Formats: sequence, C-alpha cells, structure tokens
Amino acid sequence: MGMLFHRLLILLNEEEADSTYYHIAVVMLQNFDALQHYSISELAAACMVSKSTISKFIRYIGYDDFADFRDASVFLDNKYHNQFNYVTNVMDYIRDTSLDSYMLTVQQDIGETYRSLDWSAGDRLVRDLAHYQRVGAFGLMFSETAALDFQIKLAYNKKFIVTNLNDLKQDNFIQNAGEDVLIIVFSDSGDFLDKYQQIDDFANKRAFSRTHAKVVVITSNPQIEHDPRVAYCVRYQKTRSLCTHRIVYGVITDIIAYKYREYVQKSQNI
Repeated sequence: MGMLFHRLLILLNEEEADSTYYHIAVVMLQNFDALQHYSISELAAACMVSKSTISKFIRYIGYDDFADFRDASVFLDNKYHNQFNYVTNVMDYIRDTSLDSYMLTVQQDIGETYRSLDWSAGDRLVRDLAHYQRVGAFGLMFSETAALDFQIKLAYNKKFIVTNLNDLKQDNFIQNAGEDVLIIVFSDSGDFLDKYQQIDDFANKRAFSRTHAKVVVITSNPQIEHDPRVAYCVRYQKTRSLCTHRIVYGVITDIIAYKYREYVQKSQNI
C-alpha cells in the first residue's frame, strides 16, 4: 500500500475537518490512483489551493519535494512485495481456503501464543514497565493499533505510556530518546526496526541506530533476539504464516497488563 497512503489516513484522524490540510488529504485519497500522473499545478487545481500550499503540505507529511511525493504515490496492494501484506496474506488466504479455515487458524494461533509465549521475557517487561517512568510503544499499521490498545490497558492500571500513529512523530521520539526511556516495539516480522532502510519512502531514516533508549520487541521472529539494537524480545510462535498477529497482540497485551497490575499490587504490599 505504501506509507503515503498511511500518512494521509492519519491526517483524517488528527486534523480538524475544516482545515486546509484535512481537505487536501481527502482529495488526495479520493484521487489516489491518479496522483502519480498529476503535475503540481493539476494537483493544486484539484485541491483548490495554490502550488505553494501543496509544496508546504508535501513537506509537512515528510517528503522533500513533489517528485519524491509523486514517486511515493504509486498505489499497489503489495507495493513492497511484503509476504505479510494484508490483502495478499489474509484476503487471498480466505479466498483460496475458506472462512472456516481462517477462523480455525486464528483460534490455533491464540492457543499457540499462550502455550509458547516467552513468559520470563514477559515478566522482565513487566518489571521494566514498573521501573521506567518514560515509556513509548510503537508499531506500524496493525501493530500500531496494538500499541494504542496497550496504552489504554495500562492506563486502567495507572501506568501511562506514549504512542503515536504518525510515523514521523514516532521516528522523532525514538531517535531522541535517552537511556531513561523504554521503547516497546510491536512487530510480528521485526521489520519495523529497519522499515526506514527497507522502504524507499524512508531511505534516509535511522531511528533505532540513533536511539539511546532500551528497546524491547514483541515479535514472532527469533532472529530479532540477536539484533544489537534490541535489549530483549517477548517472543511468541504461530502455527503458519497467516498474519494473525493483529489479533494475537490483544491476548499478549492482556497478559502483560494483568501481570503488571499483579506485580505493582504485590510491590505495594511489601
């Protein structure tokens, strides 16, 4: 799908509905298939704003110039040939098998997550959550919704963490975080650590190489445990390559939030 599409969607959530940038985002999304063919004058006319306003908007959402923006506007279901792409992985799976098979896989993965979860690492994360005053939790797309879900669950337990849908704000937080910050990454494949290097839209980003924060990754990828940028992983396993992680994350964060609550209550009673 591409990060431009993702950034425009986020603007619909963050900008006021009567703002110029909200209007531009709506027009771009409604005409996304044509963006790669527009000149800046044609795009400005479609949005009913000046060319300078389009240029400012493009820089605001993280692109250097109009050519950079237009390159990022090519829409494909699986733009970066990611095997975990939602359409390729989930919708094609349902088409090729059945909804019953999909539901069975989800059930199996939830059970496997509980059975195989790295409980010692989960307990370590609970202790870190109690120790660190400043905590950020981040992911991309479905993994970011897991971070938002985790934020709310911890808030019920009077633990307040930071997250953000906007990848540019995520990047800024991560690369400027000091040693007093804990960063929790939700990434089934682990690619989030390198997304700035692997995706053309982010070719010059190096957030995790610059951060001084303690980084913990919740993932199914065992190779991430050996990444020097990562302190440790909370790892789970899946029964197959179907990307059920957006559902499994809810179980994992329920477990961690509960164990955090239990840990704090025991500490207070000592």
